[in-house]
Amino acid sequence: MQKDNRAETDIQAEAATGNKNHKISVLMDIGDDNLSQAQIDQRQQLNKWMGNDLVGMLNKAGYGANLIENRSQYKSGTYLLKVTIVKYNAGSKAARIVVGFGAGAVSLDTRYELFAPSGNLVLSDEHGVGSSIEWTSCARKLNKQTLKAVTAKLK
Repeated sequence: MQKDNRAETDIQAEAATGNKNHKISVLMDIGDDNLSQAQIDQRQQLNKWMGNDLVGMLNKAGYGANLIENRSQYKSGTYLLKVTIVKYNAGSKAARIVVGFGAGAVSLDTRYELFAPSGNLVLSDEHGVGSSIEWTSCARKLNKQTLKAVTAKLK
């Protein structure tokens, strides 16, 4: 719980740095693997939650962020932050509950790309995390890492 409080403080501290001049459109992508319908459904649920969470974090940090569904909704003159799911394993909630000790863990790998208003790629990285708690823990942690990298680049 203490980590979340510190992370919230970090987000609020970013709001004081004058980031309100930066507008960011966030585009979430489920990736292009050969996916079953169940995997597509899982990734769409993950994308929706993760996108809304990331936009909320960016706005709390002082950016003017909005979520777009496709590239054609992108408005020139703003930054474009594209987040793609590279790999996602939902794990097994039953194994996490019954067995514990890391069994049934969730893992999530994403790639983020930040494009300047001019269209040039200014930041790109891949990162991944795992959790024996819930998929939202993985998504939140990756969103925090993405926010930190974007903030460092735009300062």
